[in-house]
Amino acid sequence: ETRVLRINKQKAVAATTVYLGEVNVSTSVVGFRRRTRITGEVLGEEYVDLPTQSYDTVGVWFDIPEDTVRYIRAQRLDLAGGLHAVEHAAIGVLPLYALCDRNDIGGISTPLHPDTGRPQVFIHDGLPGGVGISEHGYDIIERLWEATLDVISECVCESGCPSCIQSPKCGNDNHPLDKAVAVTLLRDLLRPLLPSTPGST
Repeated sequence: ETRVLRINKQKAVAATTVYLGEVNVSTSVVGFRRRTRITGEVLGEEYVDLPTQSYDTVGVWFDIPEDTVRYIRAQRLDLAGGLHAVEHAAIGVLPLYALCDRNDIGGISTPLHPDTGRPQVFIHDGLPGGVGISEHGYDIIERLWEATLDVISECVCESGCPSCIQSPKCGNDNHPLDKAVAVTLLRDLLRPLLPSTPGST
């Protein structure tokens, strides 16, 4: 869970608004899977009762254009899967610009965030207090979106793979994910930099 503590900056970018601020990140481990080392076959699941870990850090997040959200919902497409895919891909791309390890970055996406009342994608520093990664992501957000769109749309897979939208550290076992909706979201986020109509793929 990621909660907004304070907005430090915000700016209009293309068709939306981007925010930089302080967030609280809470993580609860509820279980784990045992797999074979060679094939990765699941041997079983174990459930655990561990205390929630929480820390304050710095994050960047952005709104989704309202007409895009309306289109996706009207077409009964997977908004949650598209947001989740954008989150994963952007976290994978950001280290190319911030010169950090992917494990230094965390994120969360949701069709309705309790602090904003809107669909949201958060990317945050993975260390308490932050180390400047999110600030850099805020500064180059247009380039980050463009590179993320290129990674997803140019990948030859049909519905998503580790090269584009799957994450090796996803706490939700890479579900849900929707590659096509992610492309729609990113193209509409970049309007008018990339001429498109809402919901175009």
